[in-house]
Amino acid sequence: MIREATHGRGGFAVCVNAYGPAPNVREAILSAPIDAYPDARCIAACEAAAARWRRPVNEVACGAGTAELIHALAAALLRPGDRVVIPRPAFAEYGRAALLAGARVHRPLQGDMVAAIRAQRPRLAFIAAPTSPAGVPIEREMLRTVADACAEGDTLLVLDQAYDPFTSKPLGTPALPGHPAVLHLRSLTKDHALAGVRVGFAIGPASIIAALNRVRVPWMVSAPAQAAAIAALTDEAEAHVCRTIALLRQSATDLWSWCDDVGIERMPSDTHYGLLRARATGIQVRDCTSFGLPGWIRVAVRTEPENAVLRRGLTHG
Repeated sequence: MIREATHGRGGFAVCVNAYGPAPNVREAILSAPIDAYPDARCIAACEAAAARWRRPVNEVACGAGTAELIHALAAALLRPGDRVVIPRPAFAEYGRAALLAGARVHRPLQGDMVAAIRAQRPRLAFIAAPTSPAGVPIEREMLRTVADACAEGDTLLVLDQAYDPFTSKPLGTPALPGHPAVLHLRSLTKDHALAGVRVGFAIGPASIIAALNRVRVPWMVSAPAQAAAIAALTDEAEAHVCRTIALLRQSATDLWSWCDDVGIERMPSDTHYGLLRARATGIQVRDCTSFGLPGWIRVAVRTEPENAVLRRGLTHG
């Protein structure tokens, strides 16, 4: 049975599944032991992910959310002066992690990624599929083209699939299994609604996973987070995600249609979140100025009673 969520922290600014975690995931979190240290190597969680995504377990690392894995990756692989290519707009932690490691960041437009990778020959390149904040899908063959360009120049492509389950045609995890130049990031924060628990995975070449694990703080992933991850990777939890995402996608379709009817400008989106040129009153939304998109906001749909509140709070920008 799907629980109808109440208005969550962050309002319509966050892109987490508004229907919450599956019941078995909640139960696993509550039952996790908190009187002993968690498994520093996250063995059971990595084995569950490896089995779910059909990859060898030495190609999987479990982290305290993908943001932690991004910073660990930067610490493991970047040296001062290394180049990093990040499309604009993009998740801020890509650039922050690179700059903290002393790297030089180049920010081409999304469509210029291949040319930028070939010209800059960076140590790392980041890309999200679908994109954030716009929610635009990227075809698998385009991702393969970017990945192959990375392989030509000894660049590692970090492919962030946090929102892949919300698209109409998910690529699946990992999108490019076994590609020697790709490290996939797969957060459980968004589709499984685990923002407060912090857990995610990296999937890619065993040598990169080993380098990543060498620099990480011991016991970073808590026992409740590891228990949540194991439960989230079951058929029961996946079925819950499929049901709830179908509801969110219908709500998004209804919202985009309503925006068109009332004349609120929007960018195309294939997810439950999207960009609007609008003003918001009495509701929390994401201002996209930091993405280089002044005048635009990002909103994510929630449950239907909440979406009625969202519509009442939106006016033309």
